[in-house]
Amino acid sequence: MRETNFIKQKKDKWIELERTMRQQNPDPDKLNDLFVQITDDLSYSRTFYPNRSVRVYLNGLAQQIFYSIYRNKKSSGNKFLFFWTTDLPNTMYQSRKELLIGTLVFWIPFIVGCLSGSMGEEEEFARQLLGNDYIDMTLSNIQSGDPMAVYKDSSSITMFLGIFLNNLVVSFRYFMVGALFSIGSIANLIYFGLFVGAFQYFFYEQGELLPSLLGIWTHGSLEVPAAILAGVGGIVMGKGLVFPGTYSRLQAFILSARKGIKIMIGIIPLILAAAFIESYITRLTDTPNIIRASFITFNFAIVLMYFVVWPHVLNTTDFKKKWPVVMMASGVATLALFAALFIFGVDGPFIITLISIPTLIFLIIQGLSTFGFFNSKEIVVEEEKLQPDSNTNLRFDRIKSSGEIFKDSFIVYRKHLFRILTIGVATAGFFTAGAFLLEKGLPTDIFAYPGTIEGFVEDMFKFIFGGLIEESEYIGQFFNYNGSLNSPLFIINTLVYTFISYWVLRAVKHTHYELTQELPTKQRWRGRVIDFAKVALVVLIANLLLLAGDVVGFFKLLFIVSFPFLLLWATIIVLEEINLFRGISRTFELLFTRIGNTYTLYIILGLIAFMALVLIFSPIMMFFLQNLGYNLSANQDTMDQILVIMVTFLAQTVFGLIYALVVIGFGLLYYSQVEIRDAKSLFVKIQEIGARKRIRGLEREG
Repeated sequence: MRETNFIKQKKDKWIELERTMRQQNPDPDKLNDLFVQITDDLSYSRTFYPNRSVRVYLNGLAQQIFYSIYRNKKSSGNKFLFFWTTDLPNTMYQSRKELLIGTLVFWIPFIVGCLSGSMGEEEEFARQLLGNDYIDMTLSNIQSGDPMAVYKDSSSITMFLGIFLNNLVVSFRYFMVGALFSIGSIANLIYFGLFVGAFQYFFYEQGELLPSLLGIWTHGSLEVPAAILAGVGGIVMGKGLVFPGTYSRLQAFILSARKGIKIMIGIIPLILAAAFIESYITRLTDTPNIIRASFITFNFAIVLMYFVVWPHVLNTTDFKKKWPVVMMASGVATLALFAALFIFGVDGPFIITLISIPTLIFLIIQGLSTFGFFNSKEIVVEEEKLQPDSNTNLRFDRIKSSGEIFKDSFIVYRKHLFRILTIGVATAGFFTAGAFLLEKGLPTDIFAYPGTIEGFVEDMFKFIFGGLIEESEYIGQFFNYNGSLNSPLFIINTLVYTFISYWVLRAVKHTHYELTQELPTKQRWRGRVIDFAKVALVVLIANLLLLAGDVVGFFKLLFIVSFPFLLLWATIIVLEEINLFRGISRTFELLFTRIGNTYTLYIILGLIAFMALVLIFSPIMMFFLQNLGYNLSANQDTMDQILVIMVTFLAQTVFGLIYALVVIGFGLLYYSQVEIRDAKSLFVKIQEIGARKRIRGLEREG
């Protein structure tokens, strides 16, 4: 067929396809049919018109369809809604035992805190937990006739932002220390329960139980469950290390961390709502008690329905049938609580009972569920979907979510573990030697670390229950250039992170060639030196932003925001072997292909990195290193210097190992973004269409 006849015969179909593509929400079935037809036309044109413009036109059209199908699939709101309506509730049901444990770990110490306060001398126990300043301020407010005046001191907007950020950091800490085999999260919840119990009993002791209940729990009805759920997320994460089951500890930790992160994401709306309520509603103390009590009960009920009832509805076959049993047991427990409060003469028994109903229902449901009262549905849980972490499951020709890239990063990491360890140790040795030889002063003057043996218990307490900001300061001192280009740390860090970036990216590139069986391009030593220099320039720009941040804080924020761009830029330079300027335009192309996925991966890897680095500076590490130092025959001053050197070397080794994981993640992100942008695997499949001889729909042999 002549080309003009071919175009005339097919152009109406192509026009229809272009019209369909311009629609905001094209019919997926129609789009699929047109895609099949266009690939047939493209296969025909590649055979008979390989050097004509019609082939180029159809090539571009097929790519647009492919990208449109993928974009519509990923960018729709269905995935977002699925997470909140199905994925997170399923995770909560799978974690129901941990949720029960976390709740009991809070409420039992809460009761102990109340009893300890009742057995203590006046406010002594409360002062130990809450601090003298807060107790004195509260006593002053009580004497002035407004026990809840603390919630009225600041403007609502300022208070909202401060409370939200503080509660978010605290919740993250509760979750993060779950990496200590769940012990850290459990310890946090124990302390939190003691704290709230002592706090509540202190008001009871002052004769202000009812006002404090209606004031504190107005926002606490969301804030306390958010803190408990954060601790539950940490327990879930640490469970993978303690009970790996049939998986390796790495596999089990990846799965459990994924569940824990989902729970952490799920509590963000609670933290946001609690901050808003505390800033704008808690201060309305003149509202009738019954309305405030109903509001608190409603908040508890919302948490109960979403995090407990809805997961059971989705994942059990008989929850609705057995709901009357739950309500009957809850009614008996409610009457028993009211009777106990009435007999002991507690103020406001009706209001306290009303507020407690959702908690009673929660404990009953979780207890019955834990002991198998409800029949679970046959569902494919997350563990069953995990594939063995072998190289055969690592694909470079697929479009992947940030979670899939995160999982695959560990596969590549494990494959090149020896090289990464070697690079980490070597760069740590270079950093340690360079820092202490070039910087002026003794090691203890250059870097400061937490903890001594004498203060170990105090430092450990501060680390688990607070001190996250202090730990981050220990990390920041390795990148403190004091606003000077002549800073030895500036030069050393530029060389160290250039070396890690370049060689880890080469490892990713080698893995790609190995698994795709493509012939690698032969690059001579001169080309490698040039690529190394280009990566060094990118790392230099990143360090210049940190350097400027020592003078103007805005540049540190700019560094945080632009770091994904810089790392993707370095990745493209190495993997595509292109110049810096072409690399910039290419980086923009791939970054904005799916920018949400890029920053999601950045946040996930950043949280993992920050968690590991903070744990390195914990008093636990200092405790072991100092015990090691006691085996050396040296005076205390010399031991202190040796300890600083050891901590610096260890911290830099961890820096290198964690940064290597981040680089691998962005290397895999590059291949996923390229598949979206260029659709290389699609073109390979299109080339195969019609390439094989067929007869009546069957492949012909020979």
